[in-house]
Amino acid sequence: HLDRAAALGADLHFEEPALAWEETSGGVRVRTARGTYEAERLVICPGPWAPAVLANLGVPLEVERQVLYWFQPEGGIAPFRFGHFPIFIWETPDGAAPYGVPAIDGPDGGVKVAFYRAPEVEPCDPDSGDRVLRPREIALMRAAIEPLLPALRGPLLQGVTCLYTNTPDKHFVIAPHPASPRVTVACGFSGHGFKFCSVVGEILAQLAVDGRARLDIGLFSPSRFARGA
Repeated sequence: HLDRAAALGADLHFEEPALAWEETSGGVRVRTARGTYEAERLVICPGPWAPAVLANLGVPLEVERQVLYWFQPEGGIAPFRFGHFPIFIWETPDGAAPYGVPAIDGPDGGVKVAFYRAPEVEPCDPDSGDRVLRPREIALMRAAIEPLLPALRGPLLQGVTCLYTNTPDKHFVIAPHPASPRVTVACGFSGHGFKFCSVVGEILAQLAVDGRARLDIGLFSPSRFARGA
């Protein structure tokens, strides 16, 4: 998506924290660690920084620490190859949801597994949260996945942390900012927004360019929380 955007003329800036934004007489101004930018409209997708950046939106967001694991299968990855083994997910009696994907990272890449909903939820600050894997976390993942897929009792090859930004109902927030009509917000993707990035991007482009979305996005309005829905 980024390569396509760049090919169509988008300017991509990385490692440039946004510090503040405000409406002006003719548009919107954004101040970052490197400079100031002005435009007619602004789209804010702050990920796990949404609770701070969009604090006045009135959405009770919570950032949750999650861990991704890559285990080496006993006997090799052949049974787990893409085209032979499916994406999978289970919901366990205690409400956890272990999932995984086929082996797509080569013969030494292992099989990726994680919890969509972990048995132990840990709130996290994106700037100061712990990114180090803990033995207890690894043990919980093994205990959940090995009864389902015994071959995944092999060595842990890699583990990385990620952050879910959750809304109370686990649905997204996609809408014009209620106090700033030139600004569109998108946040609270609750661990499954990546799967919808193409259509979310299309909706955000329509809101920014046309001022309205051609799809019904009423479900994602932040006002649902003000109503107590």
